[in-house]
Order: sequence, then structure tokens, then C-alpha cells
Amino acid sequence: MTVNGAGWMTEIRSLLGALLLATCLDRPAAAQALNRDSLRTAIERGVIGSDWTAIDRAVVVLRGATQSVSGRNDAWLHYDFAYALHRRASGLIVEGRAGAAKGMLEEAVTAAARSRELGAGAAAQALEGAVTGQLAGAAGGLALMRYGRASLKLLEEAVAAAPNDPRVSLLNGITRVNAPAFAGGGAARGEAELRRSLVLFRNDQARSPHPTWGLADAHIWLAIALEKQDKLVEARAELARALEIAPGHRWVTETLQPQLARRR
Repeated sequence: MTVNGAGWMTEIRSLLGALLLATCLDRPAAAQALNRDSLRTAIERGVIGSDWTAIDRAVVVLRGATQSVSGRNDAWLHYDFAYALHRRASGLIVEGRAGAAKGMLEEAVTAAARSRELGAGAAAQALEGAVTGQLAGAAGGLALMRYGRASLKLLEEAVAAAPNDPRVSLLNGITRVNAPAFAGGGAARGEAELRRSLVLFRNDQARSPHPTWGLADAHIWLAIALEKQDKLVEARAELARALEIAPGHRWVTETLQPQLARRR
């Protein structure tokens, strides 16, 4: 925390905002929907700006909300909690801190499974599968095989249950990019699924409380899959498309684009 006056005021406003969101989540459904959307917007802004403090705040608010009387049986609230944990853990993994992400990923798996049980269906199952795949990489050792198999099984079932859901396809594609070829992964397999997700996003009609994130991520991960196959021109084009959707995305501008530039 900064010690100058402006810094203190910023922190106080952020804390008050988090407390307000937590309070409103125990109010009637109309207020819940409004603040759910505000919280989702804050998470996406945090992802674009690599503002991990903002996502940490969202995690705290959502953890409390899922334990509240009005939220404990809300399928999409548990989904949002798992999603926020997934995003925060992803940031730690990118920073090379997979060990620090392990506890968050375990909590995210539990939250996504609860969301699925409460009725969020294939959307939650795909998130559960993707986070389980991240947990496989973070845990390593014998857990790598156990979690890896569970991850792909969850994703295969989710895709079969919701073949036209772009976020289910996206999470399957991301996981395939990171999974080894012998297990059904690899860049080429991931590329095919990510291209399919982009086709599905063209007709995406999702509205809150269903999740609406993912279009920029599809372009980003397609670029990563293409780069892994030395398709550098196509990869650069996909990153440019991601920035059209999410201007200033720091992971793209500060990491992925410079990496591609060094491969000229």
C-alpha cells in the first residue's frame, strides 16, 4: 500500500467497493444481478491490466458470497468464484509461481464442481476440467497423470454435452495446447479446437448470469498454438485481433508480442 494521500484514498475506495459488493450479494435478486455483472467487469479489467490486486479482491468477495445464505446455492456465483480463482492462479503460473497457485486451483476445482452440481452444467464442468488440468501442471509428479486424465475426461464430457458452447470449446482448446500429445493434446489439436471456438463465438448469445467472457482469450490462445507450430505470421495476426477486442492487454503487449518479435 502506498503512503501518499492519493494512494490511501485509492485503497480506501477499493475496500469500500469490495465491502459494498459483498453486502449487496445478500440483497434481492435484481441487486444481485447488477453487482454480479459489476464484479465480472472488474475481473475482466483485472485480467487485461494484470491487476492481480483487483482479482484478489474479487476472490475475497466471491468466497464470502458463496458462503452466504443467498449465495450458497447459486450455481453461477460458484462459477464466478472458480473463474476468479482460475484467473488469479493463471497469473501466478505465468510468473513462474506454480507452487503458489496450487491451493487456489484446488479451491477452484471444488467451486466449479459445486457449480456443476447446482445446475451450471457443461459450462461449469469445462471450467472444472480446465482448472484440473492447471492443477496437474502445478502439482507435478504422480499427480500430473491423475489430474491430467481427470481433466481431459471432464472436458470431453462437457464438449459432448454442449457442443455449441464457445467457452466449453475454448477451455478444451486451451487445455489441449498445454497437454502432451500422447494424452490427446498438442498445439495442432489445440489449434483445431480453438478455431472451432471462434466459429461458435460468432453466434454466441450468452447473457448474465451465464458467463460471457472468452473471445479475446480464444485469439490469444490460438496465437500461442500457432507460435508453437512456427506459424508466426498467423500468430501475430491473432494477437492483433485480441488487442482489438481487449485494448492494452498487458500479457499480450508485454510478453506474447515481444516473444514473437524475437523470433523474426
